[in-house]
Amino acid sequence: MKYFLLFMLMVTLKVSLCHYAQYKKCSHSRYFLNFFNHNEKFLLKFEKNKEYLTIENLMNYGKALQTHNKVIIMFLDDLMNSSKKFSFPLITVNMYLNNVSGHLNMIAQNDDDEKNNANNLLEGYKMIHFAVKEQLTDYIYKHCKNIPFVEKTVSFNPPIGKNEYTTTNLMTINNEFKDKILTKFELTSERNSYECIHPENILLYDIMTQQILTNKNNIIKIDNNQHIILNLLRFTPLNFKCSNGTRLTIQDVFEYIKYDFNSRDVLMYMKLVIGATFRPIAILIRNFLTLIQVASSDNSDCVKYWLKPNFIGMGQKIEQYVLTFISIGMLILKKSFMINDVLYGFNKALNSYIYQTKLSEIDIKYNNELIKLLSKFFINNRLYFTSDIALTNKNITQNNADKIKNEFENIIKKVDIYINDLNKWKKSLEFIVRTFKIKSFNVSTFKDFINFKVLDRICNTESHSEIYNVSKNDKNNIEIGYYEDVNNVEDDVTNFNLKDLKDEYNNIDTIDSLECHTNYKPLYMIDYWPYNESDPLPAHKE
Repeated sequence: MKYFLLFMLMVTLKVSLCHYAQYKKCSHSRYFLNFFNHNEKFLLKFEKNKEYLTIENLMNYGKALQTHNKVIIMFLDDLMNSSKKFSFPLITVNMYLNNVSGHLNMIAQNDDDEKNNANNLLEGYKMIHFAVKEQLTDYIYKHCKNIPFVEKTVSFNPPIGKNEYTTTNLMTINNEFKDKILTKFELTSERNSYECIHPENILLYDIMTQQILTNKNNIIKIDNNQHIILNLLRFTPLNFKCSNGTRLTIQDVFEYIKYDFNSRDVLMYMKLVIGATFRPIAILIRNFLTLIQVASSDNSDCVKYWLKPNFIGMGQKIEQYVLTFISIGMLILKKSFMINDVLYGFNKALNSYIYQTKLSEIDIKYNNELIKLLSKFFINNRLYFTSDIALTNKNITQNNADKIKNEFENIIKKVDIYINDLNKWKKSLEFIVRTFKIKSFNVSTFKDFINFKVLDRICNTESHSEIYNVSKNDKNNIEIGYYEDVNNVEDDVTNFNLKDLKDEYNNIDTIDSLECHTNYKPLYMIDYWPYNESDPLPAHKE
């Protein structure tokens, strides 16, 4: 009886905590909806008073909004530490108020490609303002109907006189509300853990900008004269292909996503990055399985016998890389993709090669199934990965044996450096997986992520050309010689049916990630651009 009572107590406590977490998510969302409604009154005054519509006033309006950049981080930290849950509409607010430009000035893109008047800056503010409001409103409507609010904790309706709608007054009012909130979160401030939720950490900004020399007007130059940590990750090719045949890379997506304030896209970006962390090792596994299959065939001459000890040593290194990757703890999933299954399958393949003179048909079947498992995972996550390499169906002979062995050793050296670099960023990557509960990989199911319009715009930037050229540099590429990919499948469709691309366990982490289905989604580089403050824009004149 006492065990039953203890069980019921635990269940009651868990339900209470869930309700409390939902109350916080709704309260914080309501507060920021009211905050944006309050600021909207000032924003709309710009349209009615053309003399007031100046670049300086609009920039001051942005600074008034940013009084709450710390408040939103405090709210998110509060949710994370009390319930281990996030609200993705609040992530949208965070991505906007704390965006990596350091300011909120976004210029609306018009038909004439003009970016030099205050009206476009006003339209940029309105565009993102209403998109953020829609996400908050949608969430509250769907998830907070039965959640009681303590009005004084979420209200944001100060009395304002007819002639008091100035950015000076707005700054004063917003600062007063900010101070009240921060007073309530003194413990959070003392804990000093909230900065980890800054967008720069969520986007892995420090990794993605290590070798960027210049970044002005969305044009970047990359320093490729030295080894840069995790370039194999940054320049991972994706299954997004431009009309000229070049592929987008994760670096391209980062350059886009850093000014994309839609939380669904940010979640897909994080899944893209985390999924790509395993790709260099997966390429090694695929290459090795193909290598030993060719080396065990009747067509390869006796040179394969003296190569076998070398190949075994390489296989054991790869096995160690998988173990090291497991220790980093990013793809240890209970469902969807089992890194332990990969380890088991590779260990089985290696042992078969060690103890048998020739691989059997069943061995080859198991090896191909492992390659298919890897292929399916990466295709599902929109990462470029083919099952075939140039070595396939070729023989190992006296003429090519050394080159085949040396090329594979070069790839192993690159991956060895990559694994060491990955370990240096273990905490940052673990934080993203743990905080956002990334347990499934289903990027292909999100059709709006990097849609055709966005793809076309990215492909036609000078930055993409720079990134693509650097990604093909020998230092940043592990597809070489006999180990180059064979492009024998169509992008995105490949040999798998669409039903195969579904994540069989898609219900794991969708509650929060799908909680906001916004209908209004302005697109960076298409609908708006960051305003470069170094380029003076004239104020609107009558």
